Amino acid sequence: MREARARPSVHFAPSTAFHAALKRAANSALLERGLPAHGGARIVAKAAFVLALLACSYIALVFWADAWWEVALMGFLLSQAIVLLGFNVMHDAGHASFSNRTWVNRLMSRSLDLVGGSSALWRIKHGMLHHSYTNLDELDDDIDTGGLLRLHPSQPLKPYHRYQALYALPLYSLLSVHWVISDFTEFFTGRVGRHAVPRSGQRETLLFVAFKLNFFLLALGLPLALHPWQGVLVVLLSIQLVVGFTLALVFQLAHVVDLVDTPVPNASTRRIDDEWAVHQLRTTADFAAHNPWVSWYCGGLNRQVEHHLFSRVSHVRYPHLIPVVQRTCREFGVRYRSYPTLLAAVRGHLRTLSALGRG
Repeated sequence: MREARARPSVHFAPSTAFHAALKRAANSALLERGLPAHGGARIVAKAAFVLALLACSYIALVFWADAWWEVALMGFLLSQAIVLLGFNVMHDAGHASFSNRTWVNRLMSRSLDLVGGSSALWRIKHGMLHHSYTNLDELDDDIDTGGLLRLHPSQPLKPYHRYQALYALPLYSLLSVHWVISDFTEFFTGRVGRHAVPRSGQRETLLFVAFKLNFFLLALGLPLALHPWQGVLVVLLSIQLVVGFTLALVFQLAHVVDLVDTPVPNASTRRIDDEWAVHQLRTTADFAAHNPWVSWYCGGLNRQVEHHLFSRVSHVRYPHLIPVVQRTCREFGVRYRSYPTLLAAVRGHLRTLSALGRG
C-alpha cells in the first residue's frame, strides 16, 4: 500500500518553546550517554528471544502437545509470543526505531504480516491517523468502534453504553479476530473507517495475499492436517481471544484513562487550540512506567507519553526520556499523566468508560 499523503483537514496551533525544549532535553539525555535513538543490541536480543519463543511454541503446539495441559500451555505461550512480537519488535520497526537501517526496519515490521495482520494498513491506521490525531473523533481510527463503545464525548450516546464498563473488557478479546477479517475489506476497498486511502500497487497486493495465505496455512491448514478440526478451532480461537484482549487493553490504558479534557476541533476552523506536543500530553498517559516487568512485556507501550512525543526513539531508551519529559512539563506548566500501577490504570479506564456511558 502506498504511503498515504493526504491528511484530514485539522490543524494544531503553531509549535511553541515547549516543544522545542522537549526535543532539546530528549536529545541531550541520549547524547550525554552516547546512546543512539534506535534499539541497538538490546532490541536485537529481545527480538531473537521473541522469535524463538514464537517458533518453539508453535512447533510444540502443532507437533508435540497431546495432553490437554500441554495444548493449553503451548497455546498460551504462543499467544504471548504473538503479543510480545507486536509490542516489542513490530511496533519499534514500524516506527523506524528498531534499527538505523531502513531495510531492517521494513523486514522486522513484516512480523505483523507473519502473525495475521497487515503492516501496510498499520502504517495508515497507527502511524498516520492515530499518532497524528490522537483521540480525535472521526480521525483516530483507534477510538472508532462502530458504535459498540463510546470512547469520546463527541460520539453518539446509545442506551447500551451505560453498561460499556461491564462488557468492554470481554469485547476487547475480539480485536485480533476483527483485524484478520477487516484487513481484507480495508485493503481492497481502500477505506480505513471513514478515511479513503491510496490503493495498493501490485507488489504490495501480492505480499498482502501471500502473507494472509501463509497465516491461514500455519493457523489452520497444517493443524487441520494433523488434528481433529474441533480442537484446532477451539485452540485457534482461544489464542486469538487472548491476543486480542491483551493488545486492546494495553492500547486503551494509554489513551482512554481519566482524560476528561479530550480536545474537540473547532467546528468552523477545524483547528485544535493546543500545539501538537501539548495535545499528545492531554490525550496520553503512562502506566506502571517504573515497573521493569510491565515495561519489558509491553515494549514501552506503558510509556506512551514518551512514545507519542518521540516515536522514532526505541522503547529501550524511554527510561532516559521519562525524567527529562517530566521536568520540562513542570517547567512549562503542562500536565503529565502517569498511573503508578497497571491496576490504577485499569481502574481509571473503567471510570472513563462508565462516565462516557452516562453522557
